[in-house]
Amino acid sequence: MQITEGISMLEIAMTPRGGMIYPTLLWDQKNVILVDTGMGMPGQLQKIHEAIDKVGVPFERLNKVIITHQDLDHTGGLYEILKESKNKIEVLSHDDDKPYIQGEKKLVRLNSNFMNTIPENQREMAKLMFENYSPVNVNTTIIDNEKLPYSGGITIIHTPGHTPGHICIFHQKSKTLIAGDALNVRNGQLFGPRKEILDEKSFNLAMNSLKKLEKFDIENIISYHGGLFNNNPKQRIAEMQ
Repeated sequence: MQITEGISMLEIAMTPRGGMIYPTLLWDQKNVILVDTGMGMPGQLQKIHEAIDKVGVPFERLNKVIITHQDLDHTGGLYEILKESKNKIEVLSHDDDKPYIQGEKKLVRLNSNFMNTIPENQREMAKLMFENYSPVNVNTTIIDNEKLPYSGGITIIHTPGHTPGHICIFHQKSKTLIAGDALNVRNGQLFGPRKEILDEKSFNLAMNSLKKLEKFDIENIISYHGGLFNNNPKQRIAEMQ
């Protein structure tokens, strides 16, 4: 779904788990940027390939990937994308999540809060997936309030809590917030971070991070889990505080 020229929300089935994810594609004359990459499950790379091509932007132009945070459903597809691409792809993330993405630290989702949300008969498989994902090098770290010129201009917003280095991205031209997992859409309604997978300290930090969004003139929100929300998003975020 194209939001405006230079930004499109991709819709990709999370095979074989089911459900949908919504990465974002940003582009201009020089750069094509994918924000988050899916699980890396069998068949998903082809779906990402097809989704980007469907926008009318050749997959072969992809030259940057921005990772909102370290979770496997956001980074798992990155290794295969880098492996397939004939271009050099620059990987960007916040410095606080960089060591996890590079495999220098264990992913934070390997905690009891998250594992307890997974059916007991699937926990061992989930743990193996998280422990054995393919790490990649982060080429460039990005910081809070950093402004980048891509696709008419984007602003990086450090929103820790869900993970230490979680970021949101504000696309200035379309007034669109790429929210990662800081915000979630369920049944057409906007919600904050998932309390059930976080410890109390992390959840409180994630909620406090939402205050940073108040200064942005947000008209659209792309939630990685749930898709587009554009029904008075600023008011809804304020109601969560």
